[in-house]
Amino acid sequence: MLNQLLNIASSASWQEASYVPDCSEPILAWLLDESSLTKKLEQHCRHFHVEVRQQVTTSTEQTPLSTYFTDAQQVLVREVFLHCDHTAHVFAQTEIPEQTLSDEQQNLAEIGSESLGRLLFQNSSLVRGKIQIAEFKPGSLIHQLCQTLSQHCEHSLWARRSLFYIENKPLLVSEVFLPASDIYQ
Repeated sequence: MLNQLLNIASSASWQEASYVPDCSEPILAWLLDESSLTKKLEQHCRHFHVEVRQQVTTSTEQTPLSTYFTDAQQVLVREVFLHCDHTAHVFAQTEIPEQTLSDEQQNLAEIGSESLGRLLFQNSSLVRGKIQIAEFKPGSLIHQLCQTLSQHCEHSLWARRSLFYIENKPLLVSEVFLPASDIYQ
């Protein structure tokens, strides 16, 4: 059964990382880390795995997504949970316009439960754009998602997103740090 895509793009105010007044230094350090999040999570747990929530191809006219790919007719949206020791620590949503899924990049549509981050950071042509940060306050749709994971919390949850380019082809990766994440420790 298909879940409704989470509208994280417009449900929070995304801002440049240079100005984040309510964010603590330890949280900001996680958010601004430009290395592979997969690798960092693997260093903080014994068992890392990716659970695919859903992957759908949709039209930007039908689905509320970011404004980065409004010219694309079709966008592949992949939603996953990154688990550490069998607990979801990160919810990630990736938007890949159909133009990006050509040539060698067509395999991005077929990675299943492989880590997208692992694939991206192994590619020598990878370029990461600026990191943007968002705060999801209690009561947000992300907090509602956390309820379904039995991760209740009364504090804000933090997220980051970046455009990545492989062979000059863009994709957007948004990562929300869930309550169980080490970011809040």
